[in-house]
Amino acid sequence: MTQSHPARAGLLPKRLDRAVSWSDFRTAVRYDPDYRLLLAVPAISAKRAEHTWLGEAVSLHTRVGDADVYRRVYEHGSVYWSERTGAHEVHGEIAARWLEAGGEASYLGLPTGDEQRLVGASRRTAMGRADGGFAHFEGASIYWTTRHGAAIVHGMVRDIWALLGWERSPLGVPVADVVVDATGVMSGCFEHGTITWSPSGGPEIVVTAPAASAAFGEATLSLTS
Repeated sequence: MTQSHPARAGLLPKRLDRAVSWSDFRTAVRYDPDYRLLLAVPAISAKRAEHTWLGEAVSLHTRVGDADVYRRVYEHGSVYWSERTGAHEVHGEIAARWLEAGGEASYLGLPTGDEQRLVGASRRTAMGRADGGFAHFEGASIYWTTRHGAAIVHGMVRDIWALLGWERSPLGVPVADVVVDATGVMSGCFEHGTITWSPSGGPEIVVTAPAASAAFGEATLSLTS
């Protein structure tokens, strides 16, 4: 072939004896900054490299819905990417609860961080391992423990709980999803009390555990909105 077409030999690409880099990829294809997949692929790959326990990929990089959101599924979890949130993993019971609620298309939106383990003596098993975790999303947070399962906290209840110190507060972790009734009243149930918020009355915090009540100074607090 070289003797028949000597001019073509010089057109053949040189063999690369190294891994293809991101610069190689951008050079080899027409780079379009508006084509978000070119941003999603390296970001998702970098996140997978941080969490090798995710295992091998079981899907291609896939665009989710009509938005510029991309996902890749691995053996033990998934990584989602968008330009506004970056790349973050979801897995296990928290991922299952998020998807059950509607995933990225729900009011929870996309994950804004990787799942974190709960810390502290009260959150550990007899083997010394953390028995729960949590993940924050654009519109809510999901907390999971082996004792209570997964619970979604959102709205003003989440904001108030965050101000008190999240799971480190005297209220502890959530034991059920925050509910909203027809009048707009939001209620959240926690290990050691409740948070209720209404448009007219603002927030009310009730602490039921004696030790936690002492930390607050009284068992029931009504805060001005």
